[in-house]
Amino acid sequence: MSWDWDYAASIMPQLLFGVVVTILVTIACSAIALAGGLLMAIVQMNAGRAGHYATRVLQEIFRGVPILVLLYFGFYALPEIGVLLPGAVVGILVLGVVYAAYCSEVYRGALMTIPVGLRDASAALGLSPFAMWHRVLIPIAVRKSLPALMNYVLVLYKQSSFLFAIGVPVLLAQAQLAGYQSFRYLEPYTITGVLYVLMNVPLVLYQRRFNLRLAAGSS
Repeated sequence: MSWDWDYAASIMPQLLFGVVVTILVTIACSAIALAGGLLMAIVQMNAGRAGHYATRVLQEIFRGVPILVLLYFGFYALPEIGVLLPGAVVGILVLGVVYAAYCSEVYRGALMTIPVGLRDASAALGLSPFAMWHRVLIPIAVRKSLPALMNYVLVLYKQSSFLFAIGVPVLLAQAQLAGYQSFRYLEPYTITGVLYVLMNVPLVLYQRRFNLRLAAGSS
């Protein structure tokens, strides 16, 4: 089978729609993962022994169960008990919560490296616990965590392809649909691979620039 340029051009709008959906899904999942991970880390360090163990159990569940199993559970099993959610919502929640569990460990590690003296100084200045976390500890932890968190955003962008399994029209799903409709797979999957690389390049370049700026700022 030879390459068909006319067919490749005809499926480009369909694939580009998949690109848009992939980007939107990545943004939504990243927002849940970054915010949820920070919340889990704070709860784990401040909610006592019970809160600590409850958070650890949730982390191990979401990190231990394969993403496809969670996607199928949310999309196929939950409706049997009356919980019916659109595929996009299920996919975003699953990826967001799974990577919140990973991000929480990054945040927790950063929080543990903050000197105890800084907390004592915040208390000596009369800051309330909320103000200390909001104005001092969280900004420092986020800054320390950013390089690792950006890696997780890159992984999330690639893992968004799993959502094709529950009918979300991400790029891989659109390529698969084009192949099913025409029984031609060379062009859809080749273009899809190229588009994934092209989407990845700006993220990688931005990450490198950010890491260089962060290194220069800390020196």
